[in-house]
Amino acid sequence: MGAIKSFEDLKAYLTSGNGVTRKKMAVANAVDMHSLEAAMQAVKEGIVEAYLVGDGKIINERLEYYFASADKTYVHVVDVADPQAACEEAVRMVKENECDILMKGMVNTDVILRVVLNKEHGILPKGRVLTYNSILNIPGYHKLAFFTDPAVIPAPNKEQRIEMIKYALETARKFGVEQPKVALLHATEKPNPKIAFMQDYMDIIELWKQGEFGDCIIDGPMDVFIAMDKERGGIKNVPSPILGDADVLIFPDFQSANCFYKGLVSFGGAGMAGLLQGTEKPVVLNSRSDSEECKFYSICMAAILAQ
Repeated sequence: MGAIKSFEDLKAYLTSGNGVTRKKMAVANAVDMHSLEAAMQAVKEGIVEAYLVGDGKIINERLEYYFASADKTYVHVVDVADPQAACEEAVRMVKENECDILMKGMVNTDVILRVVLNKEHGILPKGRVLTYNSILNIPGYHKLAFFTDPAVIPAPNKEQRIEMIKYALETARKFGVEQPKVALLHATEKPNPKIAFMQDYMDIIELWKQGEFGDCIIDGPMDVFIAMDKERGGIKNVPSPILGDADVLIFPDFQSANCFYKGLVSFGGAGMAGLLQGTEKPVVLNSRSDSEECKFYSICMAAILAQ
């Protein structure tokens, strides 16, 4: 397949029928409308088969009222009224390969994370780094931008950054990007040894040169202009093989990543999708305030990774 360059491309690929199979998704405490709407849209488009885990009475009432005309052949209600127990059942279904994707419904993030991270029954293998991997569909940018981590690891150490890059590269390649370009971001292109993460960047570039990350390009430090804006970045006259063409953005910390995407989503018309990585299966873990569209495209992202 060619590279998927927009959310429209992503939806078209998943609904094309060209060897793409419908994935089974367990939604933990699926009683909120945004999660139900996103899940039902993904069912309608042929992307998932949904297992809605939660209070069966509430879920069925909402299905009958809001989705009365929808084909529910690929919709199953799993009646577990208690939110904690609903999370446990949804995680169990993923753990035991009954489902390919886990999605958070109307439940606090800390509640579902405790179940995901449970050493005996959870779905984070020992030694794996849990992080959040995201995609931005930015008006005016010529392709999707994969970025990490805006939500889970406040100040990554070098080992965590390395794993974050590997997850982001895996995602980009699943989206058809043959040689992803990874930008190690900073406020400027000038290395400053007094900044803690700068040595991590230098070490990561050395590892890249040694072949640690496979076929990709890694460069930095650089600012967002150099990474994503060929005209503005070019004015700086900084030689980089990435200039204006980054696929993957690695931020210094989750504060900068979080502010970056929320500003673009709120004021720049960007679309965002994201999920947990490091787990045995993709976990769609959006904020309760995220839109139906964000949750839908996060499901689409999970479906690509689950193929």
